[in-house]
Amino acid sequence: MTRSPITRPLRPALLLALVFCTATAAAQPSPHLRAATIVIDGQPTTVDVHEPGTSDVVGLAIVAHGWTRSREQHRDIGIALAEAGVVAVIPDLPNVVNLWGNGSAIVDLARQLEAGALGLPPILPPSLVLIGTSAGGLATVLAATKLPGIAGWIGLDPVDRMGTGIYAASSLEVPAIVLFGDASACNLAGSARTFARSLPRLVRAKKFEGASHCDFEGPTDGFCQRLCGRAKEETTLAIRAETVLATLELLTAAHTGVEAGDRDGGAPLPAALDPPLPEPPPE
Repeated sequence: MTRSPITRPLRPALLLALVFCTATAAAQPSPHLRAATIVIDGQPTTVDVHEPGTSDVVGLAIVAHGWTRSREQHRDIGIALAEAGVVAVIPDLPNVVNLWGNGSAIVDLARQLEAGALGLPPILPPSLVLIGTSAGGLATVLAATKLPGIAGWIGLDPVDRMGTGIYAASSLEVPAIVLFGDASACNLAGSARTFARSLPRLVRAKKFEGASHCDFEGPTDGFCQRLCGRAKEETTLAIRAETVLATLELLTAAHTGVEAGDRDGGAPLPAALDPPLPEPPPE
């Protein structure tokens, strides 16, 4: 029997119920987690696949980790997304130095998922959200510019490199949400603010006061906290809940045709506080 594509719209009441459950419960070990190997952009890559425990699947999210990190540091968000009805596919990105290559790898992964890779039903673009933390934000925004029609992009304290991500963000045609913490060396002095200022279809940019760069992954480790500051459980849980809410919001908007709207916490970013857009990077 042919499995149906992931296209089920999410009812607003169900969205609120799912977010409430996600926000009030710590992530538990998922009985629907499996690891798989897939060749993306010509390189064998290990991915974690978090699948909901019910047939009410509302969409799929590809989650990209930051520089020198791995899928292990995003297991908690994978579990939380699956508990909310979203399939989460979290790869170990194949490139450490070539961050642009990671964008290409995510595009390839998305296109394979559209065809039904990893034993999942085929995914249609309006049912796909890209989520990226730190340098994974750069990789996913680059990928999102090559994947028209997806539900949207979520940057979690995204970090740019040589203006490439900012330039890509300025041409992004899908809705976008940016969540960020305090400026630090680990987030390039708060480059998320410039990402947000550059996005034509920014839904909201929300700052988590006092958040370190490590609060945007989970479980984090001592390596991150020694470099980027101590993670705080309350802040990490709040960011995780907001990430799930943002994912559901973008998926719902994509299926209903109603633009995702701003909520409390999406403070405007004064232009005077942000540098001008960089020139396009050299080919």
